[in-house]
Amino acid sequence: MTSRAAVLVNPRRQGVDEILARLTTYLAGKGWRAAVDPAIRDRLGLDADPLDWNSLEADLVITLGGDGTLLRAARALAGRPVPVFGVNMGGLGFLTATSAAGAWDGLDLVLEGRAPLDHRMTIAVEILRGGKPVARHHALNEAVIHKGGSLRVIELRLSIGRDEIGSYLADGLILSTPTGATGYNLSADGPLVVPHLDLIVATPICAHTLAIRSIVLPADGPVEAMLASGGQGAFLVLDGQVEERLEVGDRVRVSRGDHELVLAGLDTGGYFERLRGKLMWGGRATSGS
Repeated sequence: MTSRAAVLVNPRRQGVDEILARLTTYLAGKGWRAAVDPAIRDRLGLDADPLDWNSLEADLVITLGGDGTLLRAARALAGRPVPVFGVNMGGLGFLTATSAAGAWDGLDLVLEGRAPLDHRMTIAVEILRGGKPVARHHALNEAVIHKGGSLRVIELRLSIGRDEIGSYLADGLILSTPTGATGYNLSADGPLVVPHLDLIVATPICAHTLAIRSIVLPADGPVEAMLASGGQGAFLVLDGQVEERLEVGDRVRVSRGDHELVLAGLDTGGYFERLRGKLMWGGRATSGS
């Protein structure tokens, strides 16, 4: 039986057409069949099947782009336990397994079943309005509550289970997975977190008091943030890709998701090596003489 690889690309990345054409030929030589977005397949004249996420039959997902492309694949998989191998086509690429130049050796290990598989926690995110759920999503990186374009801060009341944590006057709040800790959470002065831990990090965005800082919470939670005031134009964003409008009184409930994302071949160099290489963690600034 022929193995199949779904290939998701960011067509705006330089050189992606050439890599995609080479990849489909390479997969065929290994006895694999590629599935590609029909419009891209037809434009490049590729010998590949049309990619349909609704009726996906794949043993592997390959992404050509950056972390955003991999997050798109995670959302499209919708909980199906298909490993994802990410190829970084420029940019930081903290989730993508390898650069385009080094992709082929790593891909060989994946296709042969010899690459490490890394299981990453997701979060389930619900919006409750009047006590009733009006939206539910999963996220790999984070759920962000933000004030939107308003100049006024919002007030959020944070709790876990039946325990109230406190009120936040801020531009917003990031509820991050360990995987998402190197993203928006880090930019907002949240902590770095080893990705295999089982927790949720709550990090305020531009808090209007020195007393409010990030807090690390158990993943079972549920962690709940209620929009208490100032919510005109506020919204919820999942992994930077899906937006939901919020109203005053809405509760955003976050807990461990009911599925994981499987990353193939990511940690061949290790998490801390990626921190040093991509974020210059532990590096020391030097000055010219």
